[in-house]
Amino acid sequence: MKTTFKSIIFIIALVLNSKIYAQTSDSSSVKKSSEVASYRVNLFKKKLHLTEAETNQFFPIYDAYISDLTKSKKIFRNKWKKKPIENLSEVEATEYFNDALLLQQKEVDLFKNCSDKLKSVIPMTKIVRLASAEREVRLKLIEKANEVKLPKSKKKSTTGASTNIN
Repeated sequence: MKTTFKSIIFIIALVLNSKIYAQTSDSSSVKKSSEVASYRVNLFKKKLHLTEAETNQFFPIYDAYISDLTKSKKIFRNKWKKKPIENLSEVEATEYFNDALLLQQKEVDLFKNCSDKLKSVIPMTKIVRLASAEREVRLKLIEKANEVKLPKSKKKSTTGASTNIN
């Protein structure tokens, strides 16, 4: 579950970072960022079978949830990033443990709050599929990011000649 949330946060940060970067970059970067955002929306629409009306109401709630979740994790990470777990004293380990429990409780509370808001937007059958959809969307976004970063046009063969791998 931690890996799933970390990956989701990474993808959201990637999308948000690309939006920020796109504002200061050329039009091709803006286009790529827009494509990734559209791709993300379309993946959720497909995985959750969202109507257009549901989509328009779903994303403001869901994106706020992801933003709050990201902030909570960042606060925890910033507090503890300079202290390797192996080097914690007993007092620090207790504090770390308590902070980790508080973070997990915050994650649950944020998801419950998000779910309560989503109940008025989408049916519960779609809400319970949300975690599965998040995992699938995350994987697809990673694939898409790798496609954008690594053009597939040419690859060196073992003989040193270029070959087309499309």
